[in-house]
Parts: sequence; structure tokens; C-alpha cells
Amino acid sequence: MSVGTVANIEPTRPHISPPAVTNLAASAVTLGIADSQIFASNADTITQTAQHWIADGVRAVRIGIPWANVETSPGNFNWVQADRVIEAATAANASIICAMTTSPLWAMKTGGIVPNGRPASVGRYADFAAAVANRYRGRISAYEIWNEPNGVLGYSPAPDPAGYTEMLQAAYPRIKAADPNAVVVGGVLGSGTTLGNLTINPVTFLTKMYVAGAGPYFDALSYHPYDYGRRFSAGMTTTDSPVDQLIRLRKLMILNGDAAKKIWATEFGIPTNRVSEATQAAYISDMISTWQELPYAGPLMIYTTRDINSASGFDEHRFGIYHSDWSPKPARQVVSNPPGTSAAYQQFSTVVDPGLGEVLSPVFPVSTAYAQHRTGSTLWSVGSQFVSSPLPVGELAVSRKVIPKSVFTNGYQDFSGSTPVRIWYTPATGAHWGGMPFANAWTAQLGSATSNETGFGLTRMNFEHGYITWTPFIGTKVFLTAP
Repeated sequence: MSVGTVANIEPTRPHISPPAVTNLAASAVTLGIADSQIFASNADTITQTAQHWIADGVRAVRIGIPWANVETSPGNFNWVQADRVIEAATAANASIICAMTTSPLWAMKTGGIVPNGRPASVGRYADFAAAVANRYRGRISAYEIWNEPNGVLGYSPAPDPAGYTEMLQAAYPRIKAADPNAVVVGGVLGSGTTLGNLTINPVTFLTKMYVAGAGPYFDALSYHPYDYGRRFSAGMTTTDSPVDQLIRLRKLMILNGDAAKKIWATEFGIPTNRVSEATQAAYISDMISTWQELPYAGPLMIYTTRDINSASGFDEHRFGIYHSDWSPKPARQVVSNPPGTSAAYQQFSTVVDPGLGEVLSPVFPVSTAYAQHRTGSTLWSVGSQFVSSPLPVGELAVSRKVIPKSVFTNGYQDFSGSTPVRIWYTPATGAHWGGMPFANAWTAQLGSATSNETGFGLTRMNFEHGYITWTPFIGTKVFLTAP
């Protein structure tokens, strides 16, 4: 347990410095713009877009160089538009993240959906990646391999983690040979859940990437934490929310020996046909602030510079921080003057006990307390004190929406809330909860819990050396078995 006094600390607003995105230590305060429309723009619009980046203090941009537009027939390259975009970003003094996407018709696998059908040959894709890296050596800082391959709209005819891993394995050494200083970013995963053959949960997709041998073939992982229904920070108690998936992606990377690699959010935004402009600004502000709380977070790219058509009802047309006539939305002010971290986070950042492990989650509210998951423990701010729980205990408590009323000792911890519970835990048995009737009836002879409280009317909990039952009007009964 770690205990301390909670002080009231005002949030800071850190200076957003020009990022060195070729450095894997690039931090979460590296804020930029993702602009996939700029490649299709005319020369004047490209220049105008870059001028707005400069005016807004944007020093990192994520652009796409679509293979389908550059190599329209085998070996014939048209670099005119790519050169314009790279030159404009360079003139704006912006570090460049480049997503290499789309297959030319001549190179697309049969059954693929234009333009994001998977390549028929990963070797041909790697040839293109090498050509881009050779041409823009020292000007592009990072290369993303494809875009959202865990969904059929990004990678068709169907998402395929093993097939995507083959792309990484083919492209990674070719890019590194052309530009050893470039960062190769893998995954480029979209948030969401598994839906038949259409989408694959990003955590499942990354798990299968590792099984296929992806580990040595990316320097950072990227993830797009879109959610139109809630702020990023508000998802901590919701399974498969973007922040929940982010934490599970991080755990998976640690498990596979990739703790030194960071997760980059290379797209995040919300379209103003779905929400008001004030809500868009609030969601982006929340994301910028929350992202800075995560030590494993890399650059954050806000999608996008300008609406395609501010009168449209189509999502893709309304993500801009500017309207299509270049008048600013409130989100523009957020990007040009980004928020710092919250007062609650700053309180938690004073607790640096290495025994708690490294930070996994942002700080988030649970009932009348605040919590933060770390790799070894959940840290709670309850009243004026900090209290810790083993991480499995803390995660279970958060799911039950209860907060500590005791320290973890003798293999259990008690929690208060609308339905108070006790949570028992050992590494061998896991974490399991029961209501206070079970807690009051429990004796040490029973050992640790091996199941949660289950049943209706007649409820039961199993333990290492027996079980407890509860029935109305009778109450609890303890049954010990031979040790």
C-alpha cells in the first residue's frame, strides 16, 4: 500500500515543441494533424493548407502517399503530387508521418475493394515502399504500413493479420535499407469490435500479428481511437471502448517483449455532422489532455485540417477543424493552444513508487474516488489518501464500480459502493468478489475464493477449501472440505 496526502494542483499547459518523430522516445505532447485529403488537392490548396499548419503551430503532419496514384503501371512512377505535398510540409517545418496505402489495379489481389484491396504480392508493395523511402530519405520521419487493416474497408477482400504481417516483414527491411533513421510504424489499427469477416477487434488482430511473427518488423504501433459517443477519457469502465482497447494493446506489447515501443495515435477526430462543433472541440481537448498521461503514448494526430464540404451529411466530409470555406471551428483553437494534463493526474504523478509498476491508464473517476491502473497495481485516491490494490483486484473493483474502504491484506480487500463487496486474490486463484454476507461468514480455513458470488435466491461462492451458500431467511452456511 502507498498512502499520501492529495493536494489541489492546477493543470499545466506544456509547450508543444517541434517533434523529433524519428526518435522512438517521441512523447505524447507531440501534437499534429492527419490530412489524407491533401494528396488530392491542387497546388494552391496544398500551399494554403500548409500555411494554416504554420499559423496554428502544427509541427507534425500525417499524410498519405497512395501507391495506386503514384505507380499506375508497373515501374512507371508519377511523383508530381507527392513532391508537392512533401515540399509543402517541409516548408512548414513539419515532421512527416507517411501512410503508404492503396493498391494499383494491376497489383491488387483478386476480390479486393478499390482502392484498399490488399496487394497480390507483398514484394511489389515492398518495392514501392522502398522507392518512397529512397526518394524522400531524411524528409519523411516515419512510415506507416497501410491503414486500418483490421477492417474490410481498409484491407480487402477481408482482414487478415497473417497477411498484413507478411506486408510488414517485406516492407520493413526495404525501408530501413533506404533510410535507416526512419521509424516504421505497424498496426495502424482502427478501434472497434469483431463483426464477422468485416472487422477484427484490434487487440485480437495484434495478438495474431505477434503469432505470425510481426514483433521484429515495427518500431512503433499505431492505433486510431475513434468513438463518436463518448470522450476518450470516459471509457475506462466500458469494455472495448477505445481507451480499454488501448490498455489491452499495451499489455499485449509488454507480454511480447515490446515494452520499449510506443503507441502512436495517428488519427483521432469526430465529424461535426454527428456532434456540435463545441462537442468536437471538447472531445479533441479531452483526447489531447488524456493522451499526455500515458508514458507509452507517442505522437497524436488530429484528423483533419479542413472539411471537404461543411454542408454535407457524410461523416468523411466533416472532420475538419476548419470549415470548407476556411473559417475556423472551435477545435482549431484547441489544436493551436492545446491543454495540459488535469489536476487529478498531477496528483497521481507524485506517487512514483516503483513497486506499483508503470502507468497503464489515464486517471479516471470511480464513484467518489479516482483511480489509475499501473502494471502492478491500481492506485486509488480516496478522500485525502492514496490506497493501492493488486491490479487484478483493482480491475475487478472498477468493473463493479466500488472503491476501497480498506487496504489489501491477508489476501483480500473490502470495497464500498451501492453494493459493497470483498475481493479475494492470489496469483494462483485470481480475483473474485462476493457480497458482505460472504465476507462476514468467511474464515481463513476456507482459503482464497475460486469463483465469484453466483446464483439467484440461493447464491454460492467457492473457495480453495470449501464453499459458502446464502439463502433468504436462512442466511449463510459455511462448508469446509478436507484440505
